[in-house]
Amino acid sequence: MFIGIHATWDVYSCNADKLSFVPYIKETLHTITATLNLEELNEAFKQFEPIGVTGFILLAESHISIHTWPEHNYAAIDVFSCKEFDANVVTKLLGELFESNKIELNQLDRGSLEIAKGSNMGVK
Repeated sequence: MFIGIHATWDVYSCNADKLSFVPYIKETLHTITATLNLEELNEAFKQFEPIGVTGFILLAESHISIHTWPEHNYAAIDVFSCKEFDANVVTKLLGELFESNKIELNQLDRGSLEIAKGSNMGVK
């Protein structure tokens, strides 16, 4: 049993126009959090000149973030959550939203509950 799930997506061959501006990126992250039924607490987005965006949404369950390189038709996205979610649902959604057919998903279980429960052992 694990405390959280950390999923990352490398999204290639994206529509560069969709990667270039904060409003679309913000809408995309909000769509993902709503799809996963995650609770948004706060957000920060930065528009780079001439193109590119970094965005972050603080979640009650942890976070979702994105950084885009429109000049390379590429976006890096991650979700870390203490609530279980289906990363494959996000993969499909990202393909649709960024018009990409080349997405690499990596998923990591974070924090063993068994180890965490025994974490006081040996601490002085």
